[in-house]
Amino acid sequence: MTGADIVIGWVKDDKPFLTDRYAEGQWMPEIDEHNDYHLTFGEEKNGKTILKFYRKIDTCDKKDIKLTEGTTKVIFALNDEDPVSPTQMKGHTPSDRNARSILLLNSQGNRDKPDPSWSSFNILNKNYEVPSKHTTYHCSVHKIPDFPKKNHVIRFDPVVQQGNEGVVHHFIVMACDKDFPGVHLNASVDCDDYANMPAEVMKCRGLGVLAAAWGVGGGPFVYPQHVGFPIDAEHIGRYFVMEVHYDNPDHKSGIIDNSGVRFFYTPNLRKYDAGVFTVGSSVSPWLMVPPKQRKWLTTSSCSRSCTEKHLKNSSLPETGIKIFSAFLHTHLSGRAAWTQHTRDGKELPEIARDDNYDFNFQDIQFLRNEVHLKPGDEIIHNCVYNTMDRTKLTFGGDSTRDEMCLNFVFYYPFLPKLPRICTALDLKAGVAMMDKHYPAEDGKNASLVYNPIKRSHVIWTPKMTDEYKQLIADDNQLFRPFCSMKTVFNNTLRDSLNDADYQGPKVKITTPLPAPKDQCDVYSSAVCTSGYLLYQILTVTFIILTQW
Repeated sequence: MTGADIVIGWVKDDKPFLTDRYAEGQWMPEIDEHNDYHLTFGEEKNGKTILKFYRKIDTCDKKDIKLTEGTTKVIFALNDEDPVSPTQMKGHTPSDRNARSILLLNSQGNRDKPDPSWSSFNILNKNYEVPSKHTTYHCSVHKIPDFPKKNHVIRFDPVVQQGNEGVVHHFIVMACDKDFPGVHLNASVDCDDYANMPAEVMKCRGLGVLAAAWGVGGGPFVYPQHVGFPIDAEHIGRYFVMEVHYDNPDHKSGIIDNSGVRFFYTPNLRKYDAGVFTVGSSVSPWLMVPPKQRKWLTTSSCSRSCTEKHLKNSSLPETGIKIFSAFLHTHLSGRAAWTQHTRDGKELPEIARDDNYDFNFQDIQFLRNEVHLKPGDEIIHNCVYNTMDRTKLTFGGDSTRDEMCLNFVFYYPFLPKLPRICTALDLKAGVAMMDKHYPAEDGKNASLVYNPIKRSHVIWTPKMTDEYKQLIADDNQLFRPFCSMKTVFNNTLRDSLNDADYQGPKVKITTPLPAPKDQCDVYSSAVCTSGYLLYQILTVTFIILTQW
């Protein structure tokens, strides 16, 4: 609780009270002499206490926390007795407190109930028995209803089977080509079992149109009023492949799962068709994070050549696409993630940022200002990891103990030929470390999906960490970009390094974005945000905003 920004509110004798406080320790929070929380409404009715209030995003008060885009952790506590006065109140018990992560500034707003006029269909697993191993990626094939004319998906909801919330980590749903063979309907396979996965299912998983994405802790996704995901025979096929990541660290057996996603759609078309593509670091064991690092930065890019080639055929008068939402994704050691936007070397306002990333709260951000990505623009995606609790290298991969560094970007207008991924991978730094420090490993068999370092027993030293950091910081280092259907993961690593089509320079910022103007210089114009609290049968409420 130390360092938290707190409000305490209650209703007594039909009169609401709210006090601005701060915590200097594990005792009663002090009253802030500068009140920045303003009560607008309060009542007790039918066993419920409701309080409404607002405050500025940046109060310029050192005892208040500045609200930022991305995740905010809120901890709260309660007592069922009204205080005698603002300075005389009882504390709470350990059982009367809790915490959760929320998006305060980039949330989607009202997601309570779907419009009753919308229709829906489900993509759900069918009595799938989750393996007892730690990590499973399960792929299944589903058929959607027939759509003789175009409809728009305007919302999708996670449907997580009750009792399985602890093992269903995330899912993505891909729409397959129109020529996808129906013989694969109801296929249920391990996504990583390449030998037994039908080629068409593998193709849809890797190159299909991304229709939905959800992560643990997230909620429903509602498209903005001018955008919808198109479903008809012209834009997508009738078959979807759903990939579900099951995280089973306790190796439990006998778990039966019917989780998935519910799509809501309407024939009342929005102005624009929506699409999704992914930026960040390619999911590969060549993403390496050394142990005992408090803030390890990984950077990757979506290159100029990629956007120049694929964003020209837009229906927008000014070409390009408009980005309206972002789904930042890392695994257990991720602590922060942000996506930069550049044009001709000039840094533009960021696309998305989360400085307090919470692995157990992966919700989709709604951007307050849509981002116009034009042909020739470049994207830099960054992730910060904390591996202080680890003694070995962390590699990129599917397991929650592995790492990822991705941003699923929602955009319009939909571009059918825009690749689903625009990512990159720093291969040369990893290969240099392998050649120098792991001579016993056979680098001849190394590929984009196989890193011999991963099976080595060589201990990674602080000196090696410094050396690796210098290698990846080299401005002349080349990235392995992924934005082409030509991508072949089975090529040897040496072939990939020698293929000029797959080597590109790092994105360089020649003109950084100016530092934002300090709102505290114009205190009266600081933007406000509001809070709305409703608790059943409570008369005292603690609301605490805190940093990680």
